[in-house]
Amino acid sequence: MAVRLLVRLLVHLRDDLSAQLGGWWLSGRRRLGRAWTARPPTPRLAARWLAVALLLLGLGSLDARGRLGDRLPSSLDWRALAALLERDARPGDLVAIFPPWLERARETVPARLPLLATSALDAEWLPGVRRVWLVAAGGLSTFGANPPLSSRSAVADTQQVGQLRVTRLDLNAPVLPIGSLAERSGMPTRWRDVEGVARRCLELTVRPDRPARLEQPQPQLLLGGALAGHAALLPPLPSGPVRLLVRVDDGPEIAVVLTPRGGWHPFRVDTTRFEGTWRPVAIELAAPVGSRVCLEALVLP
Repeated sequence: MAVRLLVRLLVHLRDDLSAQLGGWWLSGRRRLGRAWTARPPTPRLAARWLAVALLLLGLGSLDARGRLGDRLPSSLDWRALAALLERDARPGDLVAIFPPWLERARETVPARLPLLATSALDAEWLPGVRRVWLVAAGGLSTFGANPPLSSRSAVADTQQVGQLRVTRLDLNAPVLPIGSLAERSGMPTRWRDVEGVARRCLELTVRPDRPARLEQPQPQLLLGGALAGHAALLPPLPSGPVRLLVRVDDGPEIAVVLTPRGGWHPFRVDTTRFEGTWRPVAIELAAPVGSRVCLEALVLP
């Protein structure tokens, strides 16, 4: 008798629970339907979701900023780097920072050492540089299997200086120029920004009171195997290409075509037949008025 009553009670509870759940489900669907019908216009709804997304993004940025500060090098790390470079760096060394926005290095690296900040270090020809000190924020940068300049150098030493990872790279075949057009021309060099990298170069400008073909003085250079370098257009950029003409002695003009998006364009003029002799070198700029060119020209052995 007791078992039969228990079974009837359980069946009744099951039926009552099913009816209650069904009522909740039906009520919930009706509420969702009414909410969907009464929803705000699509632009207003999109604006609300955008506000929520921006709020979440802002909170995430604040959190990331806090965590980033813990991964950046401290003042003690920078002082230790300065002491290391002051002690071990020598003429012919260059300091490369990675990532490029690690600008605190400019305040720390000894003034006698050139500094380069670029994410395309492998594309740099690095004239006059025998060794590179690669200074990287260890908590922010990873090089993987192929660190910068790995194909052009041997890793001489890697050490951890706090949050800084300092790697000294000895270049296998350094480019060692024997002369410079800037030194012989007597024209001052200037630092100019070329695609986010500071370049020291001769600046050629076509002014309104001069002809469109601007000819520089012809300095005498003691030539080697080649006259090589780079050139780039500076703002304001012309609408079309510009021709940079290089002539050694009485030889033919070598045209280097520079375009507004050409970047730091390389050039090379073979001077083997003049090797060991002093010859005049002419640089001409065939360009519209107002055109400006940043030029680097070195004599290579």
